[in-house]
Amino acid sequence: MRNLITVLLALAATACAATPAALPAPLPATEAAAPQPPPSFRWWSTGEALFAYHQVWGDCDTLVHTHGRNAAWGLWEMPLAEVIEHGAEETDEGTAFVRLTCLDGSACMRKGALSTAADPISKHVVPFGTMALARQYTQAVAALKTACQLPN
Repeated sequence: MRNLITVLLALAATACAATPAALPAPLPATEAAAPQPPPSFRWWSTGEALFAYHQVWGDCDTLVHTHGRNAAWGLWEMPLAEVIEHGAEETDEGTAFVRLTCLDGSACMRKGALSTAADPISKHVVPFGTMALARQYTQAVAALKTACQLPN
């Protein structure tokens, strides 16, 4: 019995000391890539003072401009692929605006208030407190069109 235990211990020690036969290397843990959010931007105001009541945002489908709390004073929806942004323009008061028009002159935009924008229009102006903010907006629109693979 003593010999059997000695043999079993020797076999166990040999088994522990032996290198396992070519086992495949473990696969590295891969994390599922988090889905990237679709391109978009959102500004909670277009400047200080009364410009704080203007919000602008956009995604690959639509540019939106609202005026007032919950768009009570105005809501404008513009299809990103169908509008041209004409650059920032400065006013005599030192503020600025960006003019947007439909590509083909049609009434591709809609205006309204609160959650309804139904009246068709062909042009719209977004006001900004400063020329720098207006330029940043034009850059945001251009970057959005590029990210959405739309012509500028």
